[in-house]
Amino acid sequence: MFSLAQAAKAAGKSKPTLVRAIKNGKLSAARNDDGSYTIDPAELARVFPLPGAIAGRMLQHGPPNGAGDTAGVSAGEVEGLRLLVKAHEETIRDLRQQRDRAQEQLTVALRITDQRPPPAPRRSWWPWRRA
Repeated sequence: MFSLAQAAKAAGKSKPTLVRAIKNGKLSAARNDDGSYTIDPAELARVFPLPGAIAGRMLQHGPPNGAGDTAGVSAGEVEGLRLLVKAHEETIRDLRQQRDRAQEQLTVALRITDQRPPPAPRRSWWPWRRA
């Protein structure tokens, strides 16, 4: 258990900052008979991560199934994934062919010139300009 001064030193914060956190309810601390605070180191580390500590989730260095160095994947799973990849590759190939055909059709359509007759000249709406 830390005193207020020890907790401030460990967290790299000032004593008033810790007192403010205690009064705001962010940091829980026990109040002694003499009016001083006692702070649990785990609680201090929860609110103010200790210098050098890495905040965030812990990383697991082994496979999640506890199998050691090898991942827990069966031969059936591997074969199923290979089939899935092959199906996706075929889908991608078909979509690319459809895209290429659509681009060719669009190119042909754009080559056709506009066969509409030119629009008639517009009449002026100013009455004194008509003549």
